[in-house]
Amino acid sequence: MTKANIFMTSGWVGLGGLAVAVGAALLAAPEGITLAGLLLCVFACWAMLFTRNADEYTRGLWTSAASIAFATLLILFLVLPFLEGVYDGYNAAHADDGVKPERDIPAMLSIGLAIAAFYLGLFWKRIRGD
Repeated sequence: MTKANIFMTSGWVGLGGLAVAVGAALLAAPEGITLAGLLLCVFACWAMLFTRNADEYTRGLWTSAASIAFATLLILFLVLPFLEGVYDGYNAAHADDGVKPERDIPAMLSIGLAIAAFYLGLFWKRIRGD
């Protein structure tokens, strides 16, 4: 297999692993299935990292995907704390139980959304054919 084939196959494997992880989390499947999907996704990302410079096309795919993932992290860095503050403030204003607001948005959400944005950017560029 050439490096370009490994890169393209890893993209599909990573997307499949991400779908398995999200599906298992939504369906409350055993944690092992979610973990297997995440490990598959991470392995595919590593394979794509080491084969990203196979040719100009794969380099362009990687650059596009990484740029979208980075932009997603920057946006989430600013937006998620704001949304959590609004949510907690709304709940505190409408609750008379005196309970202090807790952290409702898990920290791993931003990492998961960045990985999903990476694959979205990768396949968007592949579909467009640029």
